[in-house]
Amino acid sequence: MTFQQWIIDLFKDERGSTSIKPVVAFIGTLFLCGTMTANSFSHEDFKPADSLVDAVMIITAIGLGADSLDKFSKRKPEEPKSEEPKIEE
Repeated sequence: MTFQQWIIDLFKDERGSTSIKPVVAFIGTLFLCGTMTANSFSHEDFKPADSLVDAVMIITAIGLGADSLDKFSKRKPEEPKSEEPKIEE
């Protein structure tokens, strides 16, 4: 498995399709990191509202938590449906 394939697999759910939860969590993480980096080089007067940063952090945490639960929760195996034979009269 290549690094690129590993990164792509991070954004997939257990069925193999792309899931929106890890994508939103990743984008939120990028915004939080960018905001914190920009805040470390700017003045106190030029900063985002604390409530905005908290909201992005909560959305990111929920996205990561929900995705983690999906990845590690066990699904019950589906029982194959058996067709009953038709009785001819």
